[in-house]
Amino acid sequence: MNKKKELAVVNSKKIELPGTPANMISLAIAKGSDLEKLEKLLGLQERWEANEAKKAYNADMVLAQSKMPAVAKTLRNPQTNSKYPGLDNIILKTKEVYTSFGFSVSFNEGITAKPEHIRICADVVHKLGHKESYFYDVPLDGVGIKGNPNMTRIHAKASSTSYGRRYLMCMIWNIPTGNDDDGNAGSAKTAFTVADNGKVSKKTVEAEIVKTKKESVI
Repeated sequence: MNKKKELAVVNSKKIELPGTPANMISLAIAKGSDLEKLEKLLGLQERWEANEAKKAYNADMVLAQSKMPAVAKTLRNPQTNSKYPGLDNIILKTKEVYTSFGFSVSFNEGITAKPEHIRICADVVHKLGHKESYFYDVPLDGVGIKGNPNMTRIHAKASSTSYGRRYLMCMIWNIPTGNDDDGNAGSAKTAFTVADNGKVSKKTVEAEIVKTKKESVI
């Protein structure tokens, strides 16, 4: 009789399958699995965590963009007599929003094959570790509408860098600026994104082709 009861108890036990790679690793350790199997499970865990981080990045990016405010054009380009939003104002208006959703943004200079251009890169990192990298190639500033030099080479590079950062911020966060016409030449501008896996994809947004003096840097 007791054997029948014990058998019934054993048969009534629920078999719980591991829900995550971490649970599978714990189960493998408990069973004394060999090192090779544990290494495979650790690789599986890393891929699982990366996928979860990417999903969280995408979900929070949607929320962050939905909360982004419009940025007013408060500065004027004397060369083109057009107004544009300043970089400082863009950052001040948006930083509280994107950081509240766990994002950070950092900029650096990359390498471009285009002559007389500078590549401005932006890394957008999420709190769970996923990162998307963007870049934008900007013509080096330094000449006015008539083609005459109007600033030093250092000043020109600083101006182009500021311009690139400004447009990358607007592209990444989809910030409305009221059809910014700082360049006075409406067109389509293409930015590129490089994900953690090294793949490059294009993202086209409405902007201008840069033909004139860009944002001044003091």
